[in-house]
Amino acid sequence: MDGLMIFLGMLVFMLVLLSGLPVAFGLGFLAILLLSTYVGPDKATDIAVEKAYSSIDSDLLVAVPLFILAAQLISATGMGKRLFNAAEVFLWRLRGGLGVATIGSSGIFSAMTGSSFISASTMGLVAIPELRRAGYGEAKIASAITAGGTLGSMIPPSIVMIVYGYLTDESISKLFMAGIIPGLLLITLYSAFMMYTGRAERIDKSEKPKQRKRVAVKEAFWGLMAPVIILGGIYLGIFTAPEAAAVAVVYCLLIGFLVYRSLTLKSLWEQLMAATVTSAMVTMIIIGGAILGHGVIYGRMPQEVLNAIVAVDMPPIVLLLIINLALFVLGMFLEVLALIYLVVPLLVPVIAYMEWDNIWIAVMLLINVNLALITPPMGGVLYVVSHIGNMPLGNVMKGAMMPIVALLLVLVLVLVFPQLALWLPSLT
Repeated sequence: MDGLMIFLGMLVFMLVLLSGLPVAFGLGFLAILLLSTYVGPDKATDIAVEKAYSSIDSDLLVAVPLFILAAQLISATGMGKRLFNAAEVFLWRLRGGLGVATIGSSGIFSAMTGSSFISASTMGLVAIPELRRAGYGEAKIASAITAGGTLGSMIPPSIVMIVYGYLTDESISKLFMAGIIPGLLLITLYSAFMMYTGRAERIDKSEKPKQRKRVAVKEAFWGLMAPVIILGGIYLGIFTAPEAAAVAVVYCLLIGFLVYRSLTLKSLWEQLMAATVTSAMVTMIIIGGAILGHGVIYGRMPQEVLNAIVAVDMPPIVLLLIINLALFVLGMFLEVLALIYLVVPLLVPVIAYMEWDNIWIAVMLLINVNLALITPPMGGVLYVVSHIGNMPLGNVMKGAMMPIVALLLVLVLVLVFPQLALWLPSLT
């Protein structure tokens, strides 16, 4: 009977995913069916309600909607466009310079937002017309935008890292620091690809006078200061992650209303509504994932997984490869936060038993999360780029092969050289 209920739960979960309904519903259905096999439907419902409340009763999770709101405000103020313009002015002479400018500005923008989708959508709206004007093909454009989109979850402050820290009680500042070197490696690899496959771009040199550099830097200054304030405050211990998110919101409001004057009360209301919708979606996934995680733990599944690993007695490197392969495959079918909530309860006892560094595993998980964002059929960034750029999904998927290869390469490097993830956190 237990096996039948679990099978039915997985079937409902997959049907929900295929139907296009919010993935949180699939997580919730699967969680309640799983709990019902242990305690019965009535008790399972009571547990689900209690867990739903407790899962969001956390000071740390306050950072999530605040960073989402900050990301919306950053997009609305035009900081992303100003960052791209500054990068374009300095890099346009470089072979593949506009592609490199897209990657670089996406990295800086990601350091302000922590969201891959907002990063991809904002930079897509800004950069795609310029890249087309310069003669880039659709696959090359998709490479630049999807690559830049993956940086939103890697470069701190990462919302995914906040959720991971909440689930594992790990230091958020250390998790943020762990993502810096892998994130810079990705920016380097992405930029190298753009330069290697680039060509002289069709841009009139008369449009790039030297004085534009001073203007572009002046315009981009306030955007460049945002990650310095946000991340500097966290790393120096001036404020916590939730407080940093609140500072980011206030900073964006001041810049939008007083400096750029691009925000109005009407546009602020629109951004508040957009952030509310996104936050509600994320909260529903957190609730559904928390209930499912409780069901997984209640059924002693992590212990069963650990017992199976102990019984097989496989070498650590083989186990790591299996874990990463499983994460990669699951990421093709699961939404990012759903993936986190599904696998973390199973991984925690394995990490403790193998005496692996939790931060090291977190970075590998984060890389797999970024792979999930650009691998079909659930790769959300692919659909964002296809919609914004009015490009066939096939061309976008073709372009996404470059960041996929780069992410796999960085994953191997982090696996072989753990200090790429652990060196900066060890300095604190």
